[in-house]
Amino acid sequence: MRIRPGVCLLILVCLLYPQSIGLAFNQRLPDLPLEESWGPVIPGIDLQVYRLNNPVPVKVYVARMDRNNLTTTIESSIAQGSIAEGRETITGMAARQNQAINYWGETWGARNRVVVAINGYFFDGSTGTPWSGVAHSGWYTKRFDDFIGDAGFAWTVNRTAHIGACVYHIGAKNKFIFKNTGYDPSLRGVNLPAGNGELILYTPQYAASTRTSSPPGDPVLEFLVEMTRPSLVLPSPAMATGYIREINDRIGSTPIPFDHVVLSAWGSVRTTMLDKISVGEIAVGDEIGVSQEISDCASSPSQNWTKTYASIGGDYHFLNNGVIRTDFNNSDAFVRNSRTAIAFNDNFIFFIVVDAFDPDVSEGLNIAQLADFVKNVLGAIWGVTLDSGTSSTMVVNGEVINNTYCNFTRDCGMQLGNEVQKLQDPVVLPPEMTYKTEWDDISGALEPLVGSGMLMVISEPIVRSYSFVHNQTVATIVNTPIHLGPGNNYDVITTIPSGRSGIVMPHLNHLEGVLAKGSFWWKVNFGDVNGWVREEHLQGGGIPSSYKLYLPIMQRLSSAILLTKNNIKDGNVHSPSRDSRDNHGENIRESK
Repeated sequence: MRIRPGVCLLILVCLLYPQSIGLAFNQRLPDLPLEESWGPVIPGIDLQVYRLNNPVPVKVYVARMDRNNLTTTIESSIAQGSIAEGRETITGMAARQNQAINYWGETWGARNRVVVAINGYFFDGSTGTPWSGVAHSGWYTKRFDDFIGDAGFAWTVNRTAHIGACVYHIGAKNKFIFKNTGYDPSLRGVNLPAGNGELILYTPQYAASTRTSSPPGDPVLEFLVEMTRPSLVLPSPAMATGYIREINDRIGSTPIPFDHVVLSAWGSVRTTMLDKISVGEIAVGDEIGVSQEISDCASSPSQNWTKTYASIGGDYHFLNNGVIRTDFNNSDAFVRNSRTAIAFNDNFIFFIVVDAFDPDVSEGLNIAQLADFVKNVLGAIWGVTLDSGTSSTMVVNGEVINNTYCNFTRDCGMQLGNEVQKLQDPVVLPPEMTYKTEWDDISGALEPLVGSGMLMVISEPIVRSYSFVHNQTVATIVNTPIHLGPGNNYDVITTIPSGRSGIVMPHLNHLEGVLAKGSFWWKVNFGDVNGWVREEHLQGGGIPSSYKLYLPIMQRLSSAILLTKNNIKDGNVHSPSRDSRDNHGENIRESK
């Protein structure tokens, strides 16, 4: 294990103060020893590195989460926090979600302490938009593709888990309900680019705004709705409810605060809604509902998708109820490759990363070998791979722990021969189909920028400040960014100049003064704009007391770590690989 300057100081801080401020400031923890038996990372989450020989050497990194430890949960991550576009490293996504508020326990305000992170599913090469579906912190943020077998791992608010396959969406079962009249038009989609004659639901994970335009020939009508809970998968008659706060016609690009949705209507749907507005059947303040349902294809097992909390797409569904599958149509399944997978049984959720292309150290697994390991060594019953190959990455406490360099570049001395033609993501590609990467000077890790990830987290209880009260007049003491939600993981709306007065607003879900990302946050109205600001930017406010105590220590620690830069491999690495996938493992279109 490498010891870096400053690590001893951090170890001392962590020993003296178990709720170490380091994680809240996204500082890295010391290197973990790579256990050859299960070793605890934190209560409820363990790590083991398996060294196999079958007959070539293979290293398999496995994190397991105890399903019976109620402080733990699974969360998804979205690159740059945006479905619309963005790519990011897994360490970046983990840092983005660390100490951000979540909806675990079916209420907003608890915080993620991110422990383990792995890369997610395939994504669009030009935008970074994840393929297939995504559920994030209860929000159904992107629908799974209809009649394509790439629905993946799903984790619900009730701690149930399943692996989907072929699904579809029935229009009449996915709808927006105006509760005063019962008018319930069907949703055309969720977080899709604008389109003529459609009704689209936008959630906070899409982007900072709906990104819609309102040209004269195709104007858009948009409803900004404050929600009492996320727009989960809730089959009718159940629904997630909210209240209309704004109605904007012919404007478009409505900003989306963290606990709001926007309903965008074009064409005849817009005309019908304008008629209802004109006679008072739809108005600001009205209560609405959102019902959504996922239907399983006849060829697929029936799953209960209700209240799915976190989910992404899946590639090879290699272990189904204890039965190993090998009937895949992609030749990649039959060659050794680096792999990322999620598996589970009644007691544990497993995150699995297999290294490859490192001769005499770790040379990868094919899908049958992975399935045998997952079933007979881990004792899992269900398993599915994610985006494997060049993307395969595991991050623990902010550190990449596997050999991403060899996985990504395949330039570690292994002779691939004819097998290279069978790999799902061959390395030699034209420049326009090349992954972007980041080189971390501190850790010496190369990471690809990907579209999504999956996380194991500890859900820390809600903490609030009581420095201010509703309707209190406050003033900024510095130039103050105003955010769409409580945390700097949410986009900035604008910057309020120092000395500007505002009014503290009550919050529908009682998050006044909530702790997130190292600060207490308040919703403040500054006349022409309102949003979330840090308490320490307001007169009479401050940062949490524990942060005040440890901030000088962490600042010194950061300076000490930076001194190691000259001792670590220098430069920016941009190695060629693929950021779009031409071949799925088994995603076959199926007629209804």
